[in-house]
Amino acid sequence: MTSSSTVENCVCILRNLSYRLAAETSHSQQGGSEELDGLLCDTGGKDAESSGCWGKKKKKKKGHEQWDGVGPFPDLAEPPKGIQMLWHPTIVKPYLTLLSECSNPDTLEGAAGALQNLAAGSWKWSVYIRAAVRKEKGLPILVELLRIDNDRVVCAVATALRNMALDVRNKELIGKYAMRDLVHRLPGGSNNNNTSGSGGGGSSNSSVLAGKTMSDDTITAICCALHEVITKNMENTKALRDAGGIEKLIGVARSKGDK
Repeated sequence: MTSSSTVENCVCILRNLSYRLAAETSHSQQGGSEELDGLLCDTGGKDAESSGCWGKKKKKKKGHEQWDGVGPFPDLAEPPKGIQMLWHPTIVKPYLTLLSECSNPDTLEGAAGALQNLAAGSWKWSVYIRAAVRKEKGLPILVELLRIDNDRVVCAVATALRNMALDVRNKELIGKYAMRDLVHRLPGGSNNNNTSGSGGGGSSNSSVLAGKTMSDDTITAICCALHEVITKNMENTKALRDAGGIEKLIGVARSKGDK
């Protein structure tokens, strides 16, 4: 059933409907568009106390600064209705089920693209979506899909992981368990799986897949994911180095690309 064209079409429609929801829906439908900056970047430093992710001072929003990113979600007292179902955290589980059980590349791309859209930006529901993916054990599912031999799926998954990494807890997990897979999908290098470091276990076939021709869009998506994962995270930066990422990134910078 999950490989049928009917499911494929439905998922692709949902992906399109989930694009730029924060900008396209009304304030009343959104339930507020408050930004939860504390969950998007490290808050341990002195600068973080007075500035948001982009260096601008933000006033805390009453009722939301108390959420720790782990406990029950605020604002979910009533079940979602109508259009609210598009961005409600309960939508995460069906998408993850498709990603873990489906074999249709178009459906996989659509489901990953929907999560990518929902997890983008600083809209409070995007913050909840990122946390919901972590709570539902969705990060390993996305990482596993980096290893399949389909350019468009890898592109959608890499961008989804980039958006998931806006959450500091997700960033730590992605850096620890997905770094080697992300680096292996970059072109060039020997893809030595025996390289020591804390970048994660890697896959026995990821070095083979890395040799496959990928589009510039997919390579760009992987680079964007790596950039977000190492930003303000020294351990992830070390993991990138240990996985051979610096050499591969230099190779990409020197290449002409498809276009």
